[in-house]
Amino acid sequence: MNSNRKTAIIVGVLFLTATVTGMLGDSLIGSILDAPDYLINVYPDRTQVIIGVFISFIIGLAVVGIAVLMFPILKKHNEPIALGYVGIRSAEFALILVWLISPLLLT
Repeated sequence: MNSNRKTAIIVGVLFLTATVTGMLGDSLIGSILDAPDYLINVYPDRTQVIIGVFISFIIGLAVVGIAVLMFPILKKHNEPIALGYVGIRSAEFALILVWLISPLLLT
């Protein structure tokens, strides 16, 4: 199998993984934090929040994995843009971490 084809398959799987874990993690966290009395319910349901955060952490790993795997392919066309893509995806990972820390502060 062609090396670029293997990379394309892995990147596709990472995109699907990020999408599915994003929906699942957000539904676990959102079901508690979107309630009108969420401050009362966060501590008793802290396990659900923590599981949702760890599932959502996979999003960050997937977006960084996508950037790292795409770098050699994009580098052939334009190296500064390839580096920019890795930088933007790394910044996205940092923002995801900030987004995930906030529910943990409530538990």
